[in-house]
This record gives sequence, C-alpha cells and structure tokens, in this order.
Amino acid sequence: ETFNNADLFRIQIFASEMKQITIVVVSALLLVQVVNAFPLVKREAVEVAVKKDISDFIDSSAEDDPAIEKVLFFLAGTVGKISLWGLENGSVMIKNAVKDLEKLPEKDELLQANITRMSKIAEEAASFKLDEDGSNIMQLFENIIQFARMLNDYEDMDDDSNLKLTLKVALENNGYEKYQGEFEERVVDAVEEFDTAFGEYVKGWSPEEKKKQAKLLDWYEELTNETDEEEKLDKFGDIFDLL
Repeated sequence: ETFNNADLFRIQIFASEMKQITIVVVSALLLVQVVNAFPLVKREAVEVAVKKDISDFIDSSAEDDPAIEKVLFFLAGTVGKISLWGLENGSVMIKNAVKDLEKLPEKDELLQANITRMSKIAEEAASFKLDEDGSNIMQLFENIIQFARMLNDYEDMDDDSNLKLTLKVALENNGYEKYQGEFEERVVDAVEEFDTAFGEYVKGWSPEEKKKQAKLLDWYEELTNETDEEEKLDKFGDIFDLL
C-alpha cells in the first residue's frame, strides 16, 4: 500500500482518539517509503534517534548535504527517537497486562486471540535493538506501526463489550493512561525540538539554496508561527507534501 501525500496524515489524526501516536505511525509509514532512496539517511537518522537533542547533530554532517536528505534524517531521527521510547515502555506495559489477562479463569476465543496478539507484539517490541549503521531502522518503523495498530484496534472496540472492558482493566492497571500521556508529551516536545534544530540548520543556507527550497522555508515559517498545539502538529504533517 502506498501513501504519497499528507492527506492520510491529516485524516488519521482527526479520526483517531490517540492523535499523537497516530502522528508517529503515519510519519513512519511515509518514511518507510522514502528513506530507502537515501542510504546515508539511515545511519545519520540513528545518530539523531539515540541522541537526547538533535540540535547537537546539526553541524556534524557535510555542509554540502542536499537539503532533502537533511530533512529526511531529521524526520527519521525524530520519529525514530519517539518510536524507540514507545516500544521500550509500551512493551513493558503490554507484557504486564498480558500476565494479568492470562490469570483469568475463563477466556473465550476472542479474548485469547487478543492476548496472543498482544503477547507477540510486545515480545517483538521488547527484543528490538536499533543497529548503529541504521540497517534495521525500517524495522523500527514497522514495529511502531504494528504496535500502534494494536492500540488503535483496542480503542475502536465497543466500549460496552466484555472484551473491551476486560482489556481495559488489565491495561489501565498497568499504566496505559500514563503511557498515553507521556507519549503525547514526547511527540509535542519532539516537534518543538525539530522546529528549533531545523531553524538553526536553515540559517546556514546560501541565497541560492533558500531560493531553491522556498516552499520548504514557507512551510517552516508557518510551523514556527503556529501557536496552537494541535494546529502545529497538523502543520508538521504538511512536510510530507514537500518530500
């Protein structure tokens, strides 16, 4: 399946109850398709993903790096950083919820299927290690996509169903709401961090490069000037129209 513009990004943000997680998922879906065309982006994105501040990495790449490649590794690194946190912490929450669910004396076929799925995804998330050369960063994106789809499937269940109520107890007893809150905070912080780091990067552009990347600069100015948190997240998604 192919996603080639930001329409999917915006549609899914507003259709989901987990807006920030959906932002990361759709970003990952789009990055999976474009990053493979830029081999060096994978390695540099890993360096961004494992650093606490991407601004530390602004001057470490060659000055003649094409702007699009630079944007891609900023994006891939930012999404990678959030994804790593999401998988590491989410896998612990899901594993503990699965332990509680497995203790239930009676489990129908549907509940057991969900327990099996949750256990499998949590194990894969917990065992993932990002290679230093970035060779498996696509797997990181695919893992967070799979993990978030599992959470979205849970959110989409009928609130009054026995299945949803049973899963809800197990998840909330093991920190689901805290996980959601921290995930949201990290996405908002990451967008702000990207905003700042990218602003420092474009300061070094020549007049010719600024003219060439006029649309990208217009997008960045709109991102920077947006003060509403939700609108800023939506504007962040517009960057995929420019890649």
